[in-house]
Amino acid sequence: MAWGLPKLPGLTFTDPTKTQFHRCPSLKFYQGRRFPDMHVKGSGGTGTDTDSNAFALSEDSVIYDPSLTYGRVKAAAMPQVIPHWVHYDKRCLNFTAFFKQPVHDSPDEAFRVRIVNIIYFLEDDTLTVVEPRVRNSGIWQGKMVKRGKVPKNEAGEYWHWKDLDVGKDICIYGKVFHTVSCDLYTKEYLESQGIELSKEEELPVDKYTEMEYWKKKPVPHKANTKVDTLRRFLEYDGKVLGFDVVWDDRDSEYGELRPYKLYYFLQDDRIGLKELHDDRGGKDPFPLLLKKMKLPKKWKEKPVNFPSIVMEVSDEEVTEYYAPKDLIVGETIFVLGRRMLIYDCDAFTRHYYRTMLNIEQPPRVDLKHETKKGFEKKYPPHIGIGTPEDTLQSCFGLIPKPPKKDIIRYNLNASKNLRYLCELEYIHPEDEGRRFVMAYNLGDGAVKISEIPRRNSGIREGVFLSSRKLELPDSDHNFPSYYTPDKFYIGAIIPVFKHRFRIIGCDLFVYNYMSANPDKFPQEVIDNVRNYHMREGNLKTELKAAVREVSEAAIRAELAAIGKQAIVEPSDMEKCLTALNVVEGSATPPRPPTPPMTTDIISYDDSLRAARHRQSPCDEITPLKGILKSGGARDDHQKVVCFSGPVVDKEHEEKEKHPYYPPGKQPHFNEEEDFCARYRDPDAKERAERRAREECAYDIVPPPEAAGVSSMIDNEQEKPKLPGYLGTFNVDCKEVPEYMRLAPDAYDKIKHMRRDVPEISPAATRVAQHPRLPPADVDTCVHPPLEETGPCAPRKEEDVAFSCAHVEPKLPCCVPNTGSGETTNL
Repeated sequence: MAWGLPKLPGLTFTDPTKTQFHRCPSLKFYQGRRFPDMHVKGSGGTGTDTDSNAFALSEDSVIYDPSLTYGRVKAAAMPQVIPHWVHYDKRCLNFTAFFKQPVHDSPDEAFRVRIVNIIYFLEDDTLTVVEPRVRNSGIWQGKMVKRGKVPKNEAGEYWHWKDLDVGKDICIYGKVFHTVSCDLYTKEYLESQGIELSKEEELPVDKYTEMEYWKKKPVPHKANTKVDTLRRFLEYDGKVLGFDVVWDDRDSEYGELRPYKLYYFLQDDRIGLKELHDDRGGKDPFPLLLKKMKLPKKWKEKPVNFPSIVMEVSDEEVTEYYAPKDLIVGETIFVLGRRMLIYDCDAFTRHYYRTMLNIEQPPRVDLKHETKKGFEKKYPPHIGIGTPEDTLQSCFGLIPKPPKKDIIRYNLNASKNLRYLCELEYIHPEDEGRRFVMAYNLGDGAVKISEIPRRNSGIREGVFLSSRKLELPDSDHNFPSYYTPDKFYIGAIIPVFKHRFRIIGCDLFVYNYMSANPDKFPQEVIDNVRNYHMREGNLKTELKAAVREVSEAAIRAELAAIGKQAIVEPSDMEKCLTALNVVEGSATPPRPPTPPMTTDIISYDDSLRAARHRQSPCDEITPLKGILKSGGARDDHQKVVCFSGPVVDKEHEEKEKHPYYPPGKQPHFNEEEDFCARYRDPDAKERAERRAREECAYDIVPPPEAAGVSSMIDNEQEKPKLPGYLGTFNVDCKEVPEYMRLAPDAYDKIKHMRRDVPEISPAATRVAQHPRLPPADVDTCVHPPLEETGPCAPRKEEDVAFSCAHVEPKLPCCVPNTGSGETTNL
């Protein structure tokens, strides 16, 4: 604004540099309090008209300068008085202190150290306590004590800067803070006031802070050393160091010396610990105390920030593992906290240490075991629930297990039963004549008794006793003995729950099983069962086979005697040795045994061939009449003794000669290996030998002139032998035309051509092989037979035969005419 111009339109100007036009407040703030602003300002904070020199008054000591009017005086003016609150404005004393906060129910720490700053304001002698904020601390931090005068004691005194010092306990509202240090300004100020500060202290570190510190530190990594695992596997596979160790656990309650076997695998430096169980019991039968692993020396030494709950300790966290040099007899090692004493090692381990490590293992360390007086073990009686074996299983462990079964016996004999015919020794008259079938299962030893139904008996037949094991009468009920097959024979009395059964018969399978397993039965039982079947007539076939075997043995002995008496003609080599007077000794090679040659027509093999083709007597077993089915044993059930002749050696049998088919009539080609050999003409081998000698492989028809010349040659004269000449004809193989020669790949071409020929259906083959019926004679055409019985009779169902194909009726050679006696040829 231009000063001195009237405020009229056209005479006012705006300042282009002015950007603020707000109205200034009339109050101002100083140290948190309001004071009236005596300096009046215009809009935007600009000066007013009264602030100019024109409006300056002589009493205004700030704007008016008396020296401008009266000049400067010789003496300096007195300095202005600065108030206390202005002189110490924003000047504070700062002390670093801490206090311990207890932590309850924590396994990691008992207290936590919290660091605070005690700030003392010199302008108004107030005090505040502030805790620096730590990120993600989980604690409410910041200003703990508001700024103000803090009482020192109950007398009304307040804390003053003269009471503050390093290493002093300051109680503020019941919480004790211990100062440890201060800043440089506080130290200089107090020393300027004549106060000597104590020596600074270090802040204590709690466990939680230390743990957090180590978590932030990176984990040191070991240098990866390359180990040739394949070479170690090839060199040390199967080589294990064995040590006898003992766990000394006598410090704990009921502790003892427990023996173990320690194995060190040289292939991969792993260690395994096996438990050695004894008959004393009382321990869980764990096979291994420590499986194969690398055993660290200090198994608890691992980084603080390692997530042990989630991950397992690897080679990077472990500093050192146990090596062979640490396993010495007499030394103590720690297996994951367990104290193990090595008291012996095997011979291989001692040799390995002596040769490879140059270490001589000390001798065995003798261990002194405390001998305790034992007591007699008695098994409890049967509780009446289940079988006695179930009660006995509860004595072998805390958790009873079902009794073990003989799985091999069950799988081999699951479907085999020894069946016996029994009758009940009756007391009541109505029980007379009741008969039962008792089946003994060879798989599990269970016995099942079923009653044979009788007509109008009034007694319900069926299962009399379910499948179960039968106890012997004289056995202990708590530890019973059960019936076995050697206790069953004809005439035996079997008591079953106050019932008495007498065995009066058995199946033929029982005798076959006893004969196949004579070591399981007494000879008296086998003779008893055999005599029963002899009386019943079930062993006729076996008797015939036995008699035939005796006769054949006599014939074989007679033939062998004849062969020994036969004179063998000496061979050419024997004649030569005899002529040279050479005696066989150690220097001559042994002669092969010469089989005896006989002049008889019947040989030993021929005498046995008839016995081999005869039907086996095992197929002629007669079943027990009346009740039990056939007891013929099968090969997949059990061992069966068959009375038949010895098996004839197949090498001595004459090989079957393959039939020869002329060319063009061979059967269809198949993939059998000997197909071509079977249907090759007899001269094929001879022609192949001729072709190998480069001779003519075929008999060629000679020319007429050669034939005439040959007819004139006398039979007594010697026939000329020309190269390549096979007969008496003067023809050379080289003159054979090319079209008559056989190409090298002709056989393969013919093989593929025959393979492409479609195979005739089996039905058509059978029809073609069936013999044709002869044609009807002329009399049949003139006098035709009846339609019901003639060849044109309709087919009936009973005409079908099961042994051969049905022959369809064929029409005769002529068809008779019904109108006249003429015939029509087909």
